[in-house]
Amino acid sequence: MAAQVIVPSERALQSLVILASDEQYAHRVATQLNGSPLFHIEHIDSLSELMTRLRKQPVDIIVAQVHADHVDSLMLPCCVSDLNASGLLCSIPHIVWTAQQQSELALTPGLLTAGVEQGWTHTLNGVSKAALASHARLARASGIRVEIAVEQQPEQFLAVISQLAHTAHPSPRSPHEEKLEQLLNDDEVVAALATGEGLRVVYQPQYDLATRTIVGAEALIRWHHPRHGDVPPSVLIPIINQLGLDLLLFSFIEKTVIDTLGKLSRAGIEIPIAINASARTLCAYGLATRLAQKMHRAGLPCKRLKIELTEDLAPDSELALSASITALRAKGFPVSLDDFGAGAATLSLLSRMPFDEMKIDGALVRAVGQFAQSSEIISGIVGLAQLFNINLITEGIEDTETIELLSKLGCNTGQGFALARPMESDVFLSMITA
Repeated sequence: MAAQVIVPSERALQSLVILASDEQYAHRVATQLNGSPLFHIEHIDSLSELMTRLRKQPVDIIVAQVHADHVDSLMLPCCVSDLNASGLLCSIPHIVWTAQQQSELALTPGLLTAGVEQGWTHTLNGVSKAALASHARLARASGIRVEIAVEQQPEQFLAVISQLAHTAHPSPRSPHEEKLEQLLNDDEVVAALATGEGLRVVYQPQYDLATRTIVGAEALIRWHHPRHGDVPPSVLIPIINQLGLDLLLFSFIEKTVIDTLGKLSRAGIEIPIAINASARTLCAYGLATRLAQKMHRAGLPCKRLKIELTEDLAPDSELALSASITALRAKGFPVSLDDFGAGAATLSLLSRMPFDEMKIDGALVRAVGQFAQSSEIISGIVGLAQLFNINLITEGIEDTETIELLSKLGCNTGQGFALARPMESDVFLSMITA
């Protein structure tokens, strides 16, 4: 889903909180910001007090000192993320870590750079730069903007603060999602899957990044509840998995996608469409044979229907999963490993099972322009894809700069909001056949 954004600069005065138990540090930061017309500055001396504040009032920027003897600043992104996951956050604040430079390596003025990531032996206030950069990268992957500034470089600190003051905030997780999980009745979910009422399939195109030509699409489920409105997939899919209805959902999507593939074929367009499937779904007895029969009756080659293995459910038996993947590929269905780089098992699966494609996780893609290490990781994944001779797709592309960076790293195919958002079936068909 698209992350809605709130531009903090639309408010007349932004809230900046200094998290510090050290009064002298708080005074130094406030002095550096003295005279800034952008902020209302407040000092909070404990992490617990700050968390209480975040539940009640929005905070735009939090400044905290990184120090080996004080872990509050390191725990801050975790606490913010937990609050957001619980739907208790008024807004997602930006975080600025400050520290005193303790090695000969000077940070480049501006935002977090590769200089921070050099070597495990260089530290900031006793905290490894490389570990700090890794922690900041994980925070960004969870949707929290974290930057690092050096206290001896006030120009850099002010530049970071100024840029964040004009940087949009992702909207926090809505308490509505938490309520939905409690309000949704299992029988309603079962009835929707059995009848198809309120369910629909949308399509997100996949592009050749060099030519911007559509080369495929991914099918995604949407459900409009008669009382609660649109139910996010992040709420619906776990319920379906918990009820053991993932195969029923797959069958609904599969029927719709085969119909769409037929319309595209009659228009002379031959691109594959991917369907997400859990390991439990793939291991359903006779799945490959049943799908092949349906494609044959529709007059379509099996290679038009791509199956994406998700990490929603771990396989009960890797031997059964391997057999299912092999059977699908034998029938001509391409099989893709979804969210590569997100889970600990993906590399292990890739090394032991046959895949035609892997998709780089969106969180890793979104970090490519922000961290040098992320570019190196993606470059390594490109090398893996070439080594295994499989196709590679990058998902979660949200800006044009990332498209250019990915192309330079060797990524040829991608999807994301910067290219096209998921669209209704009729819009997708009209666009692609125009």
